[in-house]
Amino acid sequence: MSKQENIEKMLKVIDNAWANTPSIIISTKDYVYCLFPTDSTTKENWVEASFTLQDASLEERTLKPKEALVYLLEEVTHGLPGYTDMPIALEIGDLEKVKEKIKGA
Repeated sequence: MSKQENIEKMLKVIDNAWANTPSIIISTKDYVYCLFPTDSTTKENWVEASFTLQDASLEERTLKPKEALVYLLEEVTHGLPGYTDMPIALEIGDLEKVKEKIKGA
C-alpha cells in the first residue's frame, strides 16, 4: 500500500477502535497502536494495528481474545517502557490529536 493509503486505512482503524469497546489507542512520538474487538457484543475477534509515523507503515492483524491479551501485554511490557510521554486516547479530543498525528505522517 502507498503511504496515503496507509494513512487513510489507519484513520479508519482508529475510528473503528473508538466505536468498539473495550478498545485501547496509544500514541507515542514514533507510532500509534490500537487494539479493539470487531464486535462489541461477542468480542470473539480483535484487531491489532500499529502505524509507524516515520514511514507511514501499517501492520494490522485479526486476533482471537487470548491472542489479543497476549499481544497487548507484550506491547505494554516491551514496546512502551522507553516512552515517558505516552498519551492514551481517553476522550474525543485525544482521538482528534491522534488522527492529526497520523495525517501528518
